[in-house]
Amino acid sequence: MELHAHLDIAAPAAAVWHLIGERFGDIGQWAVPITSSSLDGVPAVGAVRQCHVAGFGPVPPGVIHEKLTVFEPASMRFEYAAVRGMPAIIKRATNRWQVVPAGPQACVVRIHATMALRGLAALTAPLMKWRMINDSKLVLEELKHRAEHGQPHPRKSAAHKRLLNGQL
Repeated sequence: MELHAHLDIAAPAAAVWHLIGERFGDIGQWAVPITSSSLDGVPAVGAVRQCHVAGFGPVPPGVIHEKLTVFEPASMRFEYAAVRGMPAIIKRATNRWQVVPAGPQACVVRIHATMALRGLAALTAPLMKWRMINDSKLVLEELKHRAEHGQPHPRKSAAHKRLLNGQL
């Protein structure tokens, strides 16, 4: 199963790269499905990001570990693979992101995610893909808002309040 997406952002490419590349471990600060996140060092090949997930697509709440397999600041691109915490039905999951300049105050973020399913779970791929697309659209809206406005999307603030009140 593959998912391709792109997002036009009205912010300099370098600023967006800083947000998603140099601060790879901080996705929990702006993406609603991630309640918290951390990185075991600096962003580089081999570094592992730990994400506490409230749920995303076919992934139930829990902790997912994602290992950087490509990290290229010069081309503003990275790739990571889930190495622990995915549901048993998911054999492999990878995600590739790149920030492409589109003018002094604009850029495009390109994403290519792949997921291999085990056994009969492959029969549910169309439903999983539909759910992943819908959830990804929301995360991309949250990224766009954070990059363009310098603060988390209102959904993230609301989710944070629910978390503090023990509702997540």
